[in-house]
Amino acid sequence: MSFTYSQLKSAIQDYAENDETSFVTNLPIFIRAAEERILKMVQLSLFRKNASGNMTASNQFLTVPTDFLAPYSLSFTNSSSEKTFLEFKDVNFIQTFNPNPATTGDPKFYALFDVTNFIIGPTPSTGSDVEIHYFYRPTS
Repeated sequence: MSFTYSQLKSAIQDYAENDETSFVTNLPIFIRAAEERILKMVQLSLFRKNASGNMTASNQFLTVPTDFLAPYSLSFTNSSSEKTFLEFKDVNFIQTFNPNPATTGDPKFYALFDVTNFIIGPTPSTGSDVEIHYFYRPTS
């Protein structure tokens, strides 16, 4: 069974037997949250993308793609032209592992720092090409 957006809103209202203004006003937020939860839990390969970019020397942050939902992998090309995969960790781990951002080296770990940036640890000593495989947020 499939629904259009309007049909889904109507079906939720009918099921909940609620047409109160704040409930109806907040239905789009509820639907969006449900979509994101399903996308994160199911992780269909249909919603997987690749993107390329660059890490900058002495910069511990890397910009997240605008349609990013969840990471699958992040790799960079090291000085020997070998692809090296970083391990996904929590921000606290990276900040404990590399408490001084001025300390540089070959990156080993990455974490989602905020909605627009990854944090890399240790801070890259040289600039290099990166490739990210990620689950993206389709248009609602």
